Amino acid sequence: MKKEIVTLSTILILCQIAFTQSGWQIIPPPITENFTSVFFTDPNHGWLVSDEGTIVFTSDGGSSWQSISYPDFHFTSVYFSSNMHGCIVGWQEMLADSSAIFITENGGENWLEISHYRVNRLNDVFFIDDDTGWAVGSKDATNLNCMCYTTDGGYSWGIQSSISIIDAELFGVSFRDENLGSVCGADGAFFITSSGGLSWAMGISAPVLNLNDIYNFGMLTGCIVGDEGTALFTINNWYQYIDQTTNTTENLNAVSGAPGTNFLWAVGDNGTILYNSSYLFPWLPNESGTTENLNDVQMLSPIEGWAVGDNGTILYFNPWSGVQISSGELSLQVYPIPANDWIHIMFDKTLSFDHATIFTCEGQTMFNRDIDHKTLPMSIDVSQFEPGIYVIRFWNDYNAINRRIVIQ
Repeated sequence: MKKEIVTLSTILILCQIAFTQSGWQIIPPPITENFTSVFFTDPNHGWLVSDEGTIVFTSDGGSSWQSISYPDFHFTSVYFSSNMHGCIVGWQEMLADSSAIFITENGGENWLEISHYRVNRLNDVFFIDDDTGWAVGSKDATNLNCMCYTTDGGYSWGIQSSISIIDAELFGVSFRDENLGSVCGADGAFFITSSGGLSWAMGISAPVLNLNDIYNFGMLTGCIVGDEGTALFTINNWYQYIDQTTNTTENLNAVSGAPGTNFLWAVGDNGTILYNSSYLFPWLPNESGTTENLNDVQMLSPIEGWAVGDNGTILYFNPWSGVQISSGELSLQVYPIPANDWIHIMFDKTLSFDHATIFTCEGQTMFNRDIDHKTLPMSIDVSQFEPGIYVIRFWNDYNAINRRIVIQ
């Protein structure tokens, strides 16, 4: 028998609350420009950049915003390697070799435009620490692929590329450490390096579609998203890939994961948001509440994240602060709460869920089972679970419901 006790106050707060799958909330925007990138260093401090050269900053989790404008620039990506050090890339209007790089060393209070060997434009930037980073884009008007590299925090940049391909503009870059990295781009362009970019090799034979963003995590796993609902997953550092089912033909523009977990979110055109908890499962749709194109997403944890898009769209993800729906309205019962050894589930069979999954707040899957009408009502043995708060999800390919449970 477990000895640790969940407090009564926690139980009273949680015991009768159910939530819809989404948890995405529309945040009133400070401007109505098209946001292209978002980065938060912690739940309070975050930066957004726009295609009209505006940097928007919050220090209170989005309750208020401040902005700095550079109207001659089009910003495409922002990345912070620490609370103080950040970098923004993009391009400058009306210039042939127009790439732009800005850095900050004081948490975004001031930004310095960096003089560098200019290329056509830069679309994405990634740092592994305050010194070492990469930026990718196109080198010239022929959209020759371009990879830039810095070892001094972004004050100076060099060109890296052993493979030059016309019409292979690069859109995304992600490194696992100082050596292992990947980039992706137009018409299936994909390159990998094991030498920190000193040399690059053509990677997987990907679909001949634009690959718009890449997210590598751990030493072997990663995900790429692209046009027409493309989502590729690897478990061996892109020596091979799995073409995942997303059930959408919308262009997917960005992908992010909850740190330390396999939880992935992708965003795309017409308000598309998708979620996946394992490369073995299909992606599930999330309700975004908007039809604007979504251009970037960043997850801080399995239960907190941000997405941005066109016309000032800002979305905040926290399913536990979303609209509360009573179990009666969902025709769903999970009891008892708190539980000791077993939990019991009953819901309206018209909801037609195919799977039940229990996971921790850190994203670890503790239980997963296929269900159908013949298995209802059902009971789950939780006697081996550690005391704490968990989430049980009932889902199919098109919908899902999350419910918190407490085990003592």
